[in-house]
Amino acid sequence: MAPAPAKVTWTDTLYDVYYNLAMLGMFFLVMYVMLWPGCYRNENATPEEKADCQHPGLPGGEVFDVVEVLFFGTVGGRIVSQVFRLPALLGMLIAGYVLKNIIPDQLNGISSSTNSTLRNMALAIIMIRAGMGLDLKKLKENASMMGVLSCVPCLCEALTVMAVTQLFFESYNLTFGLLLGFCLADVSPAVTTPLLIDFHENGYGTSKGIPTILLAAGSVNSVLAIVFYSVVWEFAMSGTLDGEKLGEIIGVKLFVQIFGVGVGAGLGAGAVVAYSWTAAGKAWKRFLLMFLVAMALLFGFKRIGHGGGGTLAVLTFGATVQHLKRAETGEDSTAAVSSIIGYLWSNVGSIMLFTLLGASVDQSKLDGKIMGFGFLTVLIGLVGRSIATWISAMPLREWTFKEKCFTMVTWCPKATVQAALATHALDFVNKSVKDRKPEYVNNDAFVQLMTDRAEVILTTAVLSIIMTAPLFAVLMSITGKLWLTQEDAPLVSAAAEVSEPAATTIGAPVAAPAGDGRGVRKRSRGDSLQAVAAEFMGAAADAPTASSQPPAADAAAGEARRERGISLPVTLAKVIGARVPDDPIMEEPGPDGNRRRRGVSMQEAAARMAESGAEVSRGPSSVHRFSEGPCGLSPVPRPQLILQRGAGLWFNSDPQRARSGPRTP
Repeated sequence: MAPAPAKVTWTDTLYDVYYNLAMLGMFFLVMYVMLWPGCYRNENATPEEKADCQHPGLPGGEVFDVVEVLFFGTVGGRIVSQVFRLPALLGMLIAGYVLKNIIPDQLNGISSSTNSTLRNMALAIIMIRAGMGLDLKKLKENASMMGVLSCVPCLCEALTVMAVTQLFFESYNLTFGLLLGFCLADVSPAVTTPLLIDFHENGYGTSKGIPTILLAAGSVNSVLAIVFYSVVWEFAMSGTLDGEKLGEIIGVKLFVQIFGVGVGAGLGAGAVVAYSWTAAGKAWKRFLLMFLVAMALLFGFKRIGHGGGGTLAVLTFGATVQHLKRAETGEDSTAAVSSIIGYLWSNVGSIMLFTLLGASVDQSKLDGKIMGFGFLTVLIGLVGRSIATWISAMPLREWTFKEKCFTMVTWCPKATVQAALATHALDFVNKSVKDRKPEYVNNDAFVQLMTDRAEVILTTAVLSIIMTAPLFAVLMSITGKLWLTQEDAPLVSAAAEVSEPAATTIGAPVAAPAGDGRGVRKRSRGDSLQAVAAEFMGAAADAPTASSQPPAADAAAGEARRERGISLPVTLAKVIGARVPDDPIMEEPGPDGNRRRRGVSMQEAAARMAESGAEVSRGPSSVHRFSEGPCGLSPVPRPQLILQRGAGLWFNSDPQRARSGPRTP
């Protein structure tokens, strides 16, 4: 039997806070010294040169801003998840948006290109994890439906947006309307992929392969949206598009990206890594090998204009490695690597991705004149997409009504592609004017027309991120648990077995790794007080069956929760990662016995009474306290008990005597 862990006191908590602050200060000191720029030492520099000299480790510097993103993203995610009981990614999105748009002069050291690079690195981590969690058997069985779900809603949303723009924007023709449509038609893998992975690992919809199908279809949808955007772009900006150019775009950018890059390159890279698996030896070497290959696939193909195919290739790569190693050994030999990927994603990748995603929204680029019609354009486009999604899912007769509704919700978040393409058109127009292209020289009317069209794309794309990313991320996390069927034996990721637990649950501790002796049973929702009290006193067999259910079954795995009775100092300590006392609201027993303090649950008081030998009533009135009457000790009725609490009266756990009087604070 594992020894009980040492009791954590408030002194330990203060030491933790001190240690964390000291480590943060030391980190900035080291960064300040190591990154000291050469212009600081240049005594001959002019005042202008000194003004432009920026230390990377100070506010406004790149390193400082990256650390700022990690810190505020972590705090924002924990506050939203623990206090408001919403997904942590919402807090990260809000933190990034506030840093960029509300607090002045923040994140200026992170350029748009650096922002995109860091987000793509985090995206590579989650796509590897998604690929390793794919159910290839279910995907193969539903390959045709996966293709339908990726193509039909994408095309329908683009056509719906094209039709709406003809009514709302006078400067728009059909070509630019379709260009805006395909800009909005992408489903953001940065938002949907982490949530679908969590559902898959916890057994939601896995019997029908719903998370797997939606993961793969979402990646193909992104490729289609980018390719069709490129096709329409050639015609919109040049005014002509010959058959040879059209064939090149469709043949190279569509089929090559999906089948050549997305499938072929992913399969090849996965086979090579699987062959090198034994030679790599240790888990960290295997993880490093997979991570570097994923980076090469993602950034390499993006460099040659096949970014969508590169993302799909990373997904295929992870699935290939997992499939080949499982077929070879007959067991999951990638568990240790999955653990490292899961831990890295939870503590760095997700924070970086969602916080920078929120920071990529620049509200200064929103045009008030366009926002109203832009809002309606996004909204009507989502309606058209949802209808097409429902029609596409109708042949899946084994999917229930709620599962099809969940698919509609999953197909709505916008973020990644919209952030990348928002300024594409306006940058092209400004560059054309600067380069003095013939059609832009001495043609102010044409320049103004193209600028107006580009500003519509910019405003509507940014608005679509604000409208959909936080809202549908929350809706996905809620509806997935309500509408998807959870298996009797939920799937548990390898990361949960060998890595450190995720964010600590306040009031209902997360199950700790095996062997640490912290298997604490807490009261679940729906458990009666008498059932819990009976369980504490060894009468669990007679207790209602609700007590045997897992605690907080309606809460997401790993999500932090703050329960009633938990003090604000405990919550804040949890937010900053400090340890807290195991029983922060119970005091050590005094010389005259155990006393119940404010905030202590009835079942905990009953447990203490049982340990000291006091009799406890197990009737329908739950646990009673005792008072001394004419016939000896008797239970205190609930109304009288309330009056006694108000008057400061209390009881002593010793059954031989009862005491009334002011409570010891």
